[in-house]
Amino acid sequence: MENTFGRNIIPQNEEARLENLKKYKILYTKSEPIFDQLAAVTATMLKVPLAMINFVDKDHVWTKADQQGDSGSEVERGTSLCSLAILRDELTVFEDALVEPCLMSNPLVVGEFGLRFYAAVPITTSEGFNIGAVCIVDKKVRKFTPEDRKKLEWVAQLIQIEIEKRA
Repeated sequence: MENTFGRNIIPQNEEARLENLKKYKILYTKSEPIFDQLAAVTATMLKVPLAMINFVDKDHVWTKADQQGDSGSEVERGTSLCSLAILRDELTVFEDALVEPCLMSNPLVVGEFGLRFYAAVPITTSEGFNIGAVCIVDKKVRKFTPEDRKKLEWVAQLIQIEIEKRA
């Protein structure tokens, strides 16, 4: 797997994390209204053009939902910023991606897409594994406030409640 971040993106508990992710039977599933709605509410509430609910598999990051009700897209794990978001148990935010050394080789930042802002909260299972992230993206630099953080954390908690129904 190509890694554009210049640092390790594989958690120490990777094997157990992937087994835990499989337990929820959410990867590569059809669109579901609750996740589509949560992504749409996130985009609206935080006033961003793109909100996604993503799950991090072994080699890919898969989108369960975005604010337009689309699902099923995949990005190489080594280029998806959600690969960084699952490494921490709290918010990951890049208010200006162009000043972040670890993003200087990332095609989503320096390529045609032109990502400038990214914020994500990990989706954590009851067993404590970060299996994905709810993230917001913009092509403009923006400030991320403590109030924004609370809103994104709230959505991550709602997603956790929904995925726990699958266990």
